[in-house]
Amino acid sequence: MINRRPVVPKTARSSHVRFPDLLFCRRIARCGCVAIAFGLLSGRSDGAAIVDGTKDDSYGEALAVQTVQTQFGDNFTEWNAAYAKIESGTLSVMLTGNLESNFNKLEIFIDSKPGGQSIFASAGNDSAQRMDGLIFDAGFTADYHIIVRRGSGRFDLDFADLAAHAFSSHQNVFGGTDAGSGMTGTGVNLTPISVAYDGSNTGGIVAGTDAADQAAALSVTTGLEFAISLADLGYTAGPIRIMVGQNGSGHDFWSNQFLSGLPPPQGNLGSNEMGTFIAGQGAINMQHFAGDQFFVIVPEPGALSLATLSLPLLLPIKRRRRPAEGVGFEPSVG
Repeated sequence: MINRRPVVPKTARSSHVRFPDLLFCRRIARCGCVAIAFGLLSGRSDGAAIVDGTKDDSYGEALAVQTVQTQFGDNFTEWNAAYAKIESGTLSVMLTGNLESNFNKLEIFIDSKPGGQSIFASAGNDSAQRMDGLIFDAGFTADYHIIVRRGSGRFDLDFADLAAHAFSSHQNVFGGTDAGSGMTGTGVNLTPISVAYDGSNTGGIVAGTDAADQAAALSVTTGLEFAISLADLGYTAGPIRIMVGQNGSGHDFWSNQFLSGLPPPQGNLGSNEMGTFIAGQGAINMQHFAGDQFFVIVPEPGALSLATLSLPLLLPIKRRRRPAEGVGFEPSVG
């Protein structure tokens, strides 16, 4: 049965305590759902990786596992496996292994957007022009180049935008030590890059040129870790491809350590893919080696699904028409 009771004018009822009406409750509920949705979309969770040079479970399965034993020294320079994820507006990468403290160069090439270089042309930093002419695998076009080096009590990282032919060289990132964790400054990278190195690994692959023990490679949990803003990579959508290769101190003597790996057996590539050193020459052709010497990071599809589900929550809430001010009638159920 519907009864009708008089509506008290606003001025008369302003001093009374009123419970929230249904529309107000629905608004609060919707706001809560939107907050939850955005929290999920942001990827924030208790399992988020901490950049400390140790692999977290949040990385999931390895995207590349070493295929060849190292010729740059067992536990001196070896790269066992690669892990990576796209989350919270950030690309996080974990490379397990060791980087010798002698200023040998770890070359990291990133393909994060349409276009890019199929043949390397450096930004001019750190004598990287010695690799100009390097031919990447088919399906890989480099947009950015990171150089990592350590020695003499310091850790350095260069970040180069290859299309802009611009770079920033971030030196002594850890403040007087060549291992630890820290943040770079800004420059070509508008956001600081989080980076860490833990060289405590004594396991993993061994010295040689034969096929690597991949189970041993997967057992390693420490090494180089970094997190970089997707905005600084010009990223909008889709997979990201990364090539990792270990070079000598002058960018002109390649080891046999790549991720993804070379087909075994394989010794150091050197300057000419035959293990010979030729000063100032570091351009090799990755297409001369079977397989792809890069790995692929595919974003989790869950974020897209959550975005789709959350859209209705973001639509404007239609307001109910209020009765005219003064005494009137509104239905009440009783």
